Amino acid sequence: MSHCKPLSLLLALWLCFLKPTMVVGGEPLLIDPHSSKQSDATPVGVKECAACHSAPSPIYQDRGVTRFVRLIESKEWLERDKHSYAYQLVRLDELKHESNKLASEITKKLRYKKGDFERNCLTCHAGLNASEDYDSRDVKLDLEYGVRCESCHGPGSEYTKRERHQQTSWRGLKPEEKSEFGMWDLTSPSTAAAVCLSCHLGNIAENRFVTHAMYAAGHPVLPPFDLQIFLNAMPPHWKTLQEKPTFEKQSEYYQAHFDTKGNTDEIQTIKLSYEKTRRSMIGGLVANDVGLDLIHQGAAKTETWGDYSNYNCMGCHQELKKNSKSVLLDSRIPGRPFPANWLTLDYPKVHASSPETHDTLRRELFASFDSVPFGDTQRINQLRDRQRQSLEERFLDRRKMERQVMSKEDVLQWLFFLTQNREDSMKDFWVARQTAWMVCVAIDELVEHGAIAAIALDSVDPAKKELQKLLRLELQIDRKASVLESQSKILETANRFDSARCVALVKALVQTAIETR
Repeated sequence: MSHCKPLSLLLALWLCFLKPTMVVGGEPLLIDPHSSKQSDATPVGVKECAACHSAPSPIYQDRGVTRFVRLIESKEWLERDKHSYAYQLVRLDELKHESNKLASEITKKLRYKKGDFERNCLTCHAGLNASEDYDSRDVKLDLEYGVRCESCHGPGSEYTKRERHQQTSWRGLKPEEKSEFGMWDLTSPSTAAAVCLSCHLGNIAENRFVTHAMYAAGHPVLPPFDLQIFLNAMPPHWKTLQEKPTFEKQSEYYQAHFDTKGNTDEIQTIKLSYEKTRRSMIGGLVANDVGLDLIHQGAAKTETWGDYSNYNCMGCHQELKKNSKSVLLDSRIPGRPFPANWLTLDYPKVHASSPETHDTLRRELFASFDSVPFGDTQRINQLRDRQRQSLEERFLDRRKMERQVMSKEDVLQWLFFLTQNREDSMKDFWVARQTAWMVCVAIDELVEHGAIAAIALDSVDPAKKELQKLLRLELQIDRKASVLESQSKILETANRFDSARCVALVKALVQTAIETR
């Protein structure tokens, strides 16, 4: 039997059979209880933020504020970041760019009516809340700024009231205390990953979810997620710990975010922590939990259950030949669509509270997809309360881990775990890509810290370059670059993916790092 058509063409074939649906699922399981958006705070708008964050005033410079925060965030965001251009790429009244034409074609194919575009597209492309009045003057003005400040940092009415967050005392508040005022403290990788993934993976309850109908109509495939890789591509408009010199309320800040008494030696130790690897690790673990959460959200209501985008794409879109190597899963029952292969990432060293309980729950959840085509929603809903408790325990475990210094030995243990835990699942291109990102982030940071011998770099660099080419690891940096061209290239790369070579390269990189410690 001949090979199947490329995935991009297969997606288009579904257009004749799919109807657009409004996706509204059950309440999320609170992957990050402190970023659950339950504060009474409301948005204040981009201009309120830009008043201070476009350029530092002489007063703030004299006070040393810029030693802690740049105060050029709005300018950097608007001029350089892809998120600020997210609305411009899909606006339907501007058809000069091919992305605008694509957005217009998608909405026509999905037969969107008034309000559907805002509810289904602009919740991510402009950071809108699904309940906002899209016709209001303030909302229309803010659309021009794309994914706005408060889309990521939280609604500002409470933390800007009486200039709360401008007071140096604000630095001494813990992330969960800041969330009570509506601010999502993105210094926490758990919180940052949960906020990013509400769009970059999805949240049905917030109407942020790319349905299979959207994909079939032409929406680009969402890439796998790595928090640090995505942050590298933004570009940064913040200061890292290493970039912050001595600043006012420094001891209080470190006590609020780390297990330290604030003395100089401990602060210097924290600055030597492997923060990039930590963000990559935590982001991957949170992505795993958000994926499980999406299954529960979809199962909560009949009208949101069974959307194909909640399943592994290659369960259907694969080579139609005997003994195909595209999908080799011994546990798969033929004819049963199954969840994404990357929903198996766990790390007992971080999730110490109830690893056995969580593993049992995941196995029970996946078994429901074997027993009934597309999954047994009754069984999934029965698992919901236990899953909620497990995910919240995992969140608290990650919070504890975030407060610890991540050492070189911790990084090496993480790398070794990845090679052991993901060798089989790296037969899947998307799992391999996410895993390679995690490995490369850790390897790069080990090199930055001088933890890999110079002689070993002769083998590290070629392996990384080959892995980069094999998986097309680079993210599209140019915010105005062709989305369709990038989509075509990544699908071509997926079609010719050599999983055996990928595993060998990952193992070689990790082995080199371990041997030179």
